[in-house]
Amino acid sequence: MCIKKDWQTEKKVLSDLHIELTGSTEDLPNRIWPFPFSDEHLRDNPKMEKFLTNFSQACKIKEKAEDHLLLKLWNALPESSPLKQLGSEKFYSFWSRLNRDPLQLAMVDPEFNVVHSMILADQFSGNGLDPKSERFHIYKEHVNWIMEGSNQKYLELWSKDFIKCKNYAKKPDSELIGIISIFQSICISWNGSELGDCPDYKNIMNSVLQKFTEGLNGSNDEYYWEKKMKMASRFVPIIY
Repeated sequence: MCIKKDWQTEKKVLSDLHIELTGSTEDLPNRIWPFPFSDEHLRDNPKMEKFLTNFSQACKIKEKAEDHLLLKLWNALPESSPLKQLGSEKFYSFWSRLNRDPLQLAMVDPEFNVVHSMILADQFSGNGLDPKSERFHIYKEHVNWIMEGSNQKYLELWSKDFIKCKNYAKKPDSELIGIISIFQSICISWNGSELGDCPDYKNIMNSVLQKFTEGLNGSNDEYYWEKKMKMASRFVPIIY
């Protein structure tokens, strides 16, 4: 079996499609832009140059973690799996960061190490897969193929991950979910004019301590929350 080592070809295909559809040759930083304004709003402001550099770096950290987990999934799929037969380009376009809510993934895989969490997140969190979508039909085909029992070794891996994600979804890491939600909230409310209220580590930490000190565990230990923030940085691009 050929082991896939990166997604460079697939990213090139998506980039070419982006250029074809938009006519723009400029990609947003790592194709992630959580703010309610265009990146031009910041690129035209010299004061934001360092912010954009740091944001791009945070995106790369997040992207590297995602790509690694998605590679583990792709390489674990048997050749006869409908997901594998979908082809790497379509597979990547379906389950890359472009089509996923970070909160859903964090709910089913807070440690970011469950091989199948990328596709099981749709089933156990949020509104699930759209039954009319192509992604739902290929996922359904994959599950049906598993249930046929043609690959016992893979069935064991799938079952183990299925149970892990299901259990995490029943009792998600509320603190991790809270940090991601705070990041998203700050991004939405930020107007991009001042760095003082941007969604960086300092501002997120201040909001976290304010929200959780009297909340879940009463902890105001920054070292504890720093570890939680590191976990969250694999789901959203937190700037340090």
